[in-house]
Amino acid sequence: MPHRLTMLLSMLLLAWAAIVPAPVASAPPPASTAEELIAALNAWRLEEAGLWPLKPNPLLMTLAVRQAQYVLGLPEIPDDIHAGPGGSHPQDRARAAGWPVYGRPEQIAIGEIAQIGPDVDDAIAYWQSSDVHHRTVMNPAYREVGVAVLPHQYGHLFLVVLGARPNVLTAFADSVRRQLYLSDERFPGAARGGEWLFRASEVRLFDGEGRPLGDWMLWRPVLPLPEAGGNHLFVAYRNATQETLAAVHLDTDLALLPEAVAAQPVTGAAAAPPTPAAPAPTRQPATSPTSTPRPPAVSTPGAPPTPNNVTDVLLVYDGRSLTLVNVSRKPLDLTSLVIAGGAQSLALTRWQTPWLSGSLAAFPSGDCVQVWAWTEAVELPQPGVCRIRRSVINVAPEARFWAEGAFALRLGDAVLATCPAGMGTCTADLP
Repeated sequence: MPHRLTMLLSMLLLAWAAIVPAPVASAPPPASTAEELIAALNAWRLEEAGLWPLKPNPLLMTLAVRQAQYVLGLPEIPDDIHAGPGGSHPQDRARAAGWPVYGRPEQIAIGEIAQIGPDVDDAIAYWQSSDVHHRTVMNPAYREVGVAVLPHQYGHLFLVVLGARPNVLTAFADSVRRQLYLSDERFPGAARGGEWLFRASEVRLFDGEGRPLGDWMLWRPVLPLPEAGGNHLFVAYRNATQETLAAVHLDTDLALLPEAVAAQPVTGAAAAPPTPAAPAPTRQPATSPTSTPRPPAVSTPGAPPTPNNVTDVLLVYDGRSLTLVNVSRKPLDLTSLVIAGGAQSLALTRWQTPWLSGSLAAFPSGDCVQVWAWTEAVELPQPGVCRIRRSVINVAPEARFWAEGAFALRLGDAVLATCPAGMGTCTADLP
């Protein structure tokens, strides 16, 4: 056995002897909504991409709860739900809390997603339908997770922080299927330094006493659970230059999957003490800032106008969504525009979020921004006249003023267009 691996194994054995008590038979703790959420994320990763389950991490749990409590403590839910105190990003908060980096501060494996809705199924369905959330959950760089599930007037705020640490690989037992789930290091930052394992090529199992349970074998995400080895296992990972170890306690390091959670009585407990709910007029962007380009639609009777018959701006709206499209043949400055109805309004600068692709000051011809209520279960489609959807924001259901009556497109105090209720389209020229 290589010298470094021997030292790692010896250190883990000493640590176990010092701090791990003998398991005591007891009833399993009640499942929480937070556990349900992690189990649903793990099932999604396994079923769609064959990715390893995520392991709950106390620091990531703390980060998730702190951000969720901060958001709920604001007067209203912001467009960028991931912005924390002082405008901090998830990576900033993780670094400040001591989450390790891969050599340089910017090389930190941290991601975050959020959703407000009635239950876990609704949150998962929304993330599955959203490109940016889908990519985050399916990112193979992540191995650990923290979640917050806090009460809100529309159900719960679900906030998830995903992460990975250098040379900290995970492994889980599945005693029902008699399987061992392995992980791997896929964060690109790990490939840029020589001291971290990146893409394990082989694995080897050891029992709780450090005795090998076979020879090195090719890495794969699932192995049969050894019949021998007692209640503890070690999994050694290696590639051509690096090695690392993961310890597995077969009674506690269990893959958190829906069938395991379903076997426990569900209490619906949140991941932190309840926080008073705040009004929720807006939420974070629901989609990727870009989508597949579409050619401009050909005009047909009853269809929205196209660049052939309007000059600058087209508004397309119904009871669910509102879209503003640049139908001119040149970039437009949208930064001073406001869409207003009744006592409510949406400044175009509301779409100026980290998810905006491009610039509102030189908004591309044929492209659009869109808004809909955050109670929608899936992403809504963009109009055919929109080539690329550059940004999406969400509002509370009661804030869909365009669905209630006439509204206006304004530039400062000047009204550029008055849009009748229920018409579906409205056009305007910019000065």
